Amino acid sequence: MKATKNSTVFLGVFLAGCLMLFGQAAYAGIAGHAQFVNGQVQITNAAGQTRALQKGDAVNESDTVTTAKGATAQIKMRDGGIIAVRPDSQLKFDSFVFEGKEDGNERSFFSLLRGGFRAITGLVGQKNKANYRITTAGATIGVRGTDHETFVVMPGSELAATVPVGTYNKVNVGETTITTSKGTINIMPNQMGFAAANQMPQLQPVNLTIFTAVPTPAMQGKAGSTQGAGRANAVVDGAVQEQIIAPENAVPKNSTMRPITEDNSPVGPPRVF
Repeated sequence: MKATKNSTVFLGVFLAGCLMLFGQAAYAGIAGHAQFVNGQVQITNAAGQTRALQKGDAVNESDTVTTAKGATAQIKMRDGGIIAVRPDSQLKFDSFVFEGKEDGNERSFFSLLRGGFRAITGLVGQKNKANYRITTAGATIGVRGTDHETFVVMPGSELAATVPVGTYNKVNVGETTITTSKGTINIMPNQMGFAAANQMPQLQPVNLTIFTAVPTPAMQGKAGSTQGAGRANAVVDGAVQEQIIAPENAVPKNSTMRPITEDNSPVGPPRVF
């Protein structure tokens, strides 16, 4: 009887361990899932296999998301962060490790190969800042719990005819850093940093043309100073511009952000999807 009881206990513990390992394995390598896909968006895995990205699909470590002109994709990361990939962009999810807590082993690394994206960071990088970074051809961007936008202007692109080639980073809420081989600068809310290869990064006047948005579903995040933040669209000078809807204590006094309604009028509460 005693042997049978011990065997039952052992079997229960063994099965519980198997279920735990299975749960961890099910998430191994998964960085997030596609919340919204608009237009032609492709995902390429580490083996070079490419397919169309669809809503609900997993995005894994080493996957590259590529959007066509006019297409966008929004990825909900497993740590609660949000990644909104811009049209005509290519973003690689280099590495993502998160076991549900910040234990020093978590990391979230990206490579922006062309175009741009907007990010509301999740738990990764909140305590261990070095564990979150974005790499471009000429710069590395770090975050301090933030809502920010990064864009790479490539040689020969349409934007290259009007602005210098290089990496641009604009902060809506929080703080970022931008680093090249020549040094590092901090970027605060409503500021834009620029980095050309092998040059010292510098602050420049915010140029919204670089970060022109398209109508996409609103983003909502719970991370550091962006808790409760959302997103909406406003019409500025005839173009659709993206606006951050953040808690009052997260919006700087000199901010140009304003609440807008679903029909883009500048009055009333915003719709948060």
